[in-house]
Amino acid sequence: MPSLSWWRGMRAEEAANAGLPDGYVIRAYRREDAAALASVETRASRLFAEHGFPSLVPNPPTTARALHGFVSAFETFVVLNAEARPVGYAVLHPLDRFLHLRELAVDPAHSRRGLGSALVKLAIARCLEEGRAGVSLSTFRKIPFNEPFYAALGFVECPVNEAPPALAQQFFAELPPRIPPETRLLMLRPVEAR
Repeated sequence: MPSLSWWRGMRAEEAANAGLPDGYVIRAYRREDAAALASVETRASRLFAEHGFPSLVPNPPTTARALHGFVSAFETFVVLNAEARPVGYAVLHPLDRFLHLRELAVDPAHSRRGLGSALVKLAIARCLEEGRAGVSLSTFRKIPFNEPFYAALGFVECPVNEAPPALAQQFFAELPPRIPPETRLLMLRPVEAR
């Protein structure tokens, strides 16, 4: 991934928006986004079923209330389309020396446009703003929109048994029910110091 030095002096949201395709914008989460984002989460989760993880599709679908309860507890950014409708989001929170990417979802109808990458780059820029060591996340191995996607953005695997205790604990906390731990991995994206 190229150096992030060109972002210096820009707010994270400004930097992320600079890389979005025309018609899209990223802003902070608002309560009125909850219903649309619950639908995004459900549609995005169906992709996991196509890759052998049908249990990850929420049944019944996530409600706006449940989605709001989750994302409002953290720092959440939303991608809006040209009609100002939410089509993706990222949920972040501090964890040890890192900013943890707790969840990332993009409506499949808006995929392959750089929206997920823009949200990840926003998280990286937030690390620069806050002086953190980098971004951490847990994800699935081998699923194209998981491990390979993050690797292309500069993330590398961190063996769970070598991770700081808070990151290892988060890895296991995020392990979905009935999903073998070996199908997932912890990844880190260090950022350059200010």
